[in-house]
Amino acid sequence: MTTSSTIDQGAVIISRLRAMRRAMAERGLAAWIALTGDPHLCEYQPEHWAFRKYLSGFTGSAGTLAVTTTSAALWTDSRYWEQAAQQLAPAGIDLMQDGAIDTPSITTALAAELDAGARVGLDPRTVSAKRFASLKKEFAAAGITLVCDMTLMDEVWTDRPQAAFHPVRTFGFGQKPVAEKLSGLRREIARAGAQALLISTLDDIAWLTNLRGADLECTPVFTAYAAVSNDRAVLFADVSKITGESLAQIASAGFDVIDYANALTEIPHVLEGQCVLLDPDRTSQALFEILEKAGISVVAHPQPTQVMKSRRTHEELELLKETMRRDGAAMCELFAWLEREIHEEKTVTELDVSHKLRALRSEIPGFMGLSFETIAAAGANAALPHYQPTPENNAVLSRGEMLLIDSGGQYEGGTTDITRTILVGGEASAAQKRDFTAVLRGHILLATTHFPRGTFASQLDTLARMPIWEIGCDFGHGTGHGVGFCLNVHEGPISISPRCPANAATRVVEGLVFSNEPGLYRPGRWGVRTENLVTPVAADPEIDQMMPMLVLETLTLCPIDFKLINTAMMSPYEIWWVNDYHRKVREALMPLLSVQAQEWLKRATETI
Repeated sequence: MTTSSTIDQGAVIISRLRAMRRAMAERGLAAWIALTGDPHLCEYQPEHWAFRKYLSGFTGSAGTLAVTTTSAALWTDSRYWEQAAQQLAPAGIDLMQDGAIDTPSITTALAAELDAGARVGLDPRTVSAKRFASLKKEFAAAGITLVCDMTLMDEVWTDRPQAAFHPVRTFGFGQKPVAEKLSGLRREIARAGAQALLISTLDDIAWLTNLRGADLECTPVFTAYAAVSNDRAVLFADVSKITGESLAQIASAGFDVIDYANALTEIPHVLEGQCVLLDPDRTSQALFEILEKAGISVVAHPQPTQVMKSRRTHEELELLKETMRRDGAAMCELFAWLEREIHEEKTVTELDVSHKLRALRSEIPGFMGLSFETIAAAGANAALPHYQPTPENNAVLSRGEMLLIDSGGQYEGGTTDITRTILVGGEASAAQKRDFTAVLRGHILLATTHFPRGTFASQLDTLARMPIWEIGCDFGHGTGHGVGFCLNVHEGPISISPRCPANAATRVVEGLVFSNEPGLYRPGRWGVRTENLVTPVAADPEIDQMMPMLVLETLTLCPIDFKLINTAMMSPYEIWWVNDYHRKVREALMPLLSVQAQEWLKRATETI
C-alpha cells in the first residue's frame, strides 16, 4: 500500500540521488558503489557511516547500492528481499536479489550498462582490501577503472550524523592479562613471517586490550586501531573516552595511546621500517593504500587475534554457563507471561514480546544490552529468517500459529543467542509438527554426534540438515556461527556452514562457543528455528578409539515446545534427549524463577 509517508520518503531519496549524480559528474564518474561498510568493517554499521542507507532508504544490515547517471540498483540477500522491495520502490531503485540464479553481479550489471573506459567510484574506507581487489580485477576485464574517493560522501551527505561517543571501561571478567595476550600475539606475528600487526577490527581490539565500550549498537566495543610490534604496542583511540583506570591498565601492559583523530597520519610512522601483517578480509583498502604509499612492506595473512579470542578460557566458560542460566530464566518468565496473556485473550503483538523480553533481561545483573535486535516473528513473518517487527509492521499474535523468537543479550558474563519456536495457544497442525520435528531432529543430531578433534566446521553442517532433507526441505543460512564473549554475537573464524573454508583456523576444538540452529521456512506460512549455544568437549574415550573425539556440550537452558513435536517421527534416543535436556533445564532454572514461571516450567518440561 502506498502512503503519503512512503511518497515523501521516495521524494527525499530521489533528491539525494540527484545530488549524488552531480557529485559524480564533477569527478567524471559514470557510477558509484555504496557499500554497507565503515573503516573497521563492523557487522553492525555505525550511523555515521550508513551512506548506503542514506542514499537508498533501505535499512537492512546488508546490501550494496550502485548508482549510475540514469539508474540505481541495490543488491541484498534473501533475508531482505521483501523489505527491500518495499523500501526501494518509492524512489524507483531496482532490487537485485543477490543469490538468485538469474541475478547478475554488480560488476556484470555495471559492465553491461557502462561504456569501456568508464570510471566507477567507491570509498576505500568502506571496503575490505580483498573485495576491492576482486572488484578491480572484474571491472578491468570489462575495460572499466575503479576509482577511490574519500571526499564525495561528505559533500553529498550534508547532514551526516556525528560519530558515536561513549566512555571506555576496563573489562576483566574471565580474561587473561593484557600482557599475556600481547606475548602470545607477538609469537603468532613472528610465526606468520612478520614483525608487526595492524588491527582495525573493533572486537579484536576490545579483546586484546581488555576494554569495552558502546560505540556500536548491540556490540560493546569502541572505535580504535591498534598496532603491535616486538617492542611496542599502540592504541589509536579517542583519549577523551578512556578513563583513568582504563588508561592505567593498558599503559601498565605496555600500550601507548595516540588520539584516534591522528591515526591515519601516525600509523605509517609507528610501523615504519617493519614488515606488517595485514588481513585483507578484515582491513580496509584505505589502510592498505596508506601503508603502500609509505613504502611499508606488508604480509597478507589471517589476523591471529581472530583465532586467539575464539578460544574460551575456563573462567569465561564458567561465567557463560551461569549467564546462560539467568538468560534462560528470563526466557521462561517471558513464556509464562505470554501464556497468561493469551489465556486471558489479551491482544499481544510482536513488539510487545520484544519489549517484554528486553525488560526481563535488563533485570539480570551484569546486563549491558542486547546482542542484536530481537526477532519476534509470528506466523508467515517467521518465514523471513531476519525479520524484525517495527511500529509499521507489527503483527498481532493469533491462536494456533507459531511464534519464532531469536534474541540475545550482552552481559559481563558473556554473550547469549537463543531461538525458540512456540505454538501460540490452540492445537498444532500435522504440518506444523512435521516441520518443527524435522528441525528438532537436525538440532539433536548435531548436538549429540561424536566427531574427531580438529574436524572442519563445514563438515558438521550436513548432520543438522539430514532430517530436514528427509521431508524434502532445506534452509539457506548456515547451521551455526561462533559467538564472542561480551563481543560480537557473530564471531569468526568458524561457522557451521558449507560455505566455511576448510583451513587450520576452522577446525573444531575445545574452547569454542558456537550456535546450533537449523531451520525451515515456508513462505507465506511459517518459519521454524531451534537454537542453542554449544561448546566442544572431550568425549568419553572408548577402548578401540583411534583418535581423540569430541562431543558438543549444550550451554543454553530453555524448554523446547513439546506441543509441536511429533514423537512418531523420532527415535527413542531422540525422545530421551528431549526429556533429559528438559530435566537439566528444570533443575538449573527452577530456583531462579517466580512462582508463576515455576508453574509454567513444570508444565513445559513434562515427559514426552
